[in-house]
Amino acid sequence: MFRDKRWLLLANVLMVLVLVLTACGTPAPAAPPEEEAPPEEAPEATEPPAEEEPEAPAPSMEIKNPDSFIMATIGGPDSLDPSYEYDTASYEIIFNVYEGLLFYNREAVDEFVPVLATGMPEVSEDASQYVFELRQGIKFHEGGDLTPSDVAYSFWRTMIQDRAGGPSWVVLEPLTGEYAIEDLAAEMGDEAACEFVKASVVPDDENWTITFNLAKPFGAFLNIIASGWGVAMDKEWVAEIGGWDGDCATWRDYNDPEDVESELYSAMNGTGPYKLDHWTPGEEIVVVRNDDYWVTEPIWEGMPTGPATMERGVWKYVDEWGTRYAMFEAGDVDMVYVPRQYVSQADQLVKEQWDAIDMSDPSKMTILNENGTARSFIHLPGVNSADVFFNQGISVEGGNPYIGSGELDGDGIPPDFFSDIHVRKAFNYCFDFDTFLEEAWLDEAIQRRGPIISGILGFNPDQEVPSFDLAKCEEEFKLAWDGAVWDTGFYLISTYNSGNDQRRTAAEIIEANVESINPNFSISVLDVPWATYLDEMVAGRLPLFIIGWIEDYHHPHNWAVPYMSSAGTWAQFQNLPQEQYDRYDAKIEECLALPFGPEAEACYFELQAMAMDDVLDIFMAQSLGRNYQQLWVKGYYVNPIYPSPMWLYRYSKEM
Repeated sequence: MFRDKRWLLLANVLMVLVLVLTACGTPAPAAPPEEEAPPEEAPEATEPPAEEEPEAPAPSMEIKNPDSFIMATIGGPDSLDPSYEYDTASYEIIFNVYEGLLFYNREAVDEFVPVLATGMPEVSEDASQYVFELRQGIKFHEGGDLTPSDVAYSFWRTMIQDRAGGPSWVVLEPLTGEYAIEDLAAEMGDEAACEFVKASVVPDDENWTITFNLAKPFGAFLNIIASGWGVAMDKEWVAEIGGWDGDCATWRDYNDPEDVESELYSAMNGTGPYKLDHWTPGEEIVVVRNDDYWVTEPIWEGMPTGPATMERGVWKYVDEWGTRYAMFEAGDVDMVYVPRQYVSQADQLVKEQWDAIDMSDPSKMTILNENGTARSFIHLPGVNSADVFFNQGISVEGGNPYIGSGELDGDGIPPDFFSDIHVRKAFNYCFDFDTFLEEAWLDEAIQRRGPIISGILGFNPDQEVPSFDLAKCEEEFKLAWDGAVWDTGFYLISTYNSGNDQRRTAAEIIEANVESINPNFSISVLDVPWATYLDEMVAGRLPLFIIGWIEDYHHPHNWAVPYMSSAGTWAQFQNLPQEQYDRYDAKIEECLALPFGPEAEACYFELQAMAMDDVLDIFMAQSLGRNYQQLWVKGYYVNPIYPSPMWLYRYSKEM
């Protein structure tokens, strides 16, 4: 998942020109503007200010706020509308309040369990139709009865709302074959497009079924359902508070809203174990227990039933680390977000350190401080990436300062500089992966082996990857552009978004090593504001861009498409040759159509190898995470697909 999938290009030329004029050195980074990292995402690694390390405290057995579960973190939600949200801070609230047809089986990432559905769906022989039976007798928090029409409406609403940079493409792709409702409307007209959307999800209230008619077989469809896309909303209630009532004549009025224009921006009405109490933006969100929660039998072995143990769930948004630390030290919060640069300070409070995803195996636990009052989990699996992308067709419209003269004359690079595979190979060999993982991630990350991450079908642990080798880097540069690169030299500006120290570190490693092998090679590293960085990337002006991905759903398709498809979130901005896009698109479709198993795995292995053979990117890192909690927290386990550890229903507090 990325915070914005389809951006509207903003005019910011004056700002860019000012920044470029200052690009003679490496500017000092500012605070990170864009990322809201929950505790299980690996945060930025920066040099912390000098602080005295606190002495290990004496243990306290008092459980504060015994009826509430409190998290101290940063940032805050963008919206509480399930059809609008596309950030982890919003989703971690939503998945406590709303529910879908399926969910993941505890920590398993490849096993599904029915939630609002009575069981797994009936699937047609050609895998293009899925029929779910809905549980009866479930009520929404505001008193309405859940029906198949509500579930179908929830998918329709997400597809027709399709706000810019939003999540709608995730369900539009399998159900309509398009990535945007505008594409359907352009092809068949507004009302017909809406009717087509409705025909893709058909409710039968008499027989309590919902039928999904896919545009074509889509191997990742159940992953999408289980990952929370299409949670159930009460159609009548949404209409009563001013939302779309399902009429195809009016869907345009509800398409592409601003966040606060959505009727569900700050209102929630789900079927889940918690209900919204209040949201004070920038300060806190509080949810309260649904005392009428419908679950009476465990959905998986060991899952609680009935109303939740914790009466309240609280997110405290506190950007300043020292304040969050003091809250955690005092026992005022149960969990805390710890930036990577402060782990040594947080570890002073830790008694139990677990190198595991739960506490089922005591041999995985180490005592850090006998007097500690907290517990930490380390080396937690992540579903994220950080990579360097080469732009093979750099835009020069209106001039482009990032490529200097725009010629291979020693003072710039041509727009197609990275279309030469030897240039891309050289940059890979000049990248010191070990130093990057150590400096940027404190060695709590692994080197990537292509677009598909570790821990998912399609990841090939035996895939060959480049390693740091200055001799090979020099050799490839001498082959690039028939020797002209080596003889003439080049100049370009490498950018990163201000405040992101991992990306700064990557850019500086490239700069230092490339410049070290030829005095005629020159790279300037420039930090730019996040909004400007995105604008320039979308416009195709950046020679290379450093960015990452967090998956929308746990399936290799959600990694292949962003990295390799002609419509991919990142690949489309690399301006690859059409022949290359065609090869990738055909292979992506082939892999997606295969049943999840050995055949699909072999197909994704081939896709991974294609990206590596073509030297598509510098595949840098997949990070590991940490979690810090009080010793009294019970019920914790890790499922990397959860947006954060704050799925409250599982938790209790006891010493």
